[in-house]
Amino acid sequence: MDYFEVLAPSIGLFFIFWLVMRSLFRGDSGERDARRDAEEREAQAWAEAQSAQQRGDDAGEAVEKL
Repeated sequence: MDYFEVLAPSIGLFFIFWLVMRSLFRGDSGERDARRDAEEREAQAWAEAQSAQQRGDDAGEAVEKL
């Protein structure tokens, strides 16, 4: 029982540290996923605007989608 009393605070602090680090890493990966999706949509809208401009269509419609 003495070992448990000595190790319990360290184990508790490790568990709290693990929870904090896990939430930081999960939040970071979620932010990277959201940013990648936004950049893909932006690149697709830009490509549509460029192709509309080359065809001579109204490029304003493609830019409004952005």
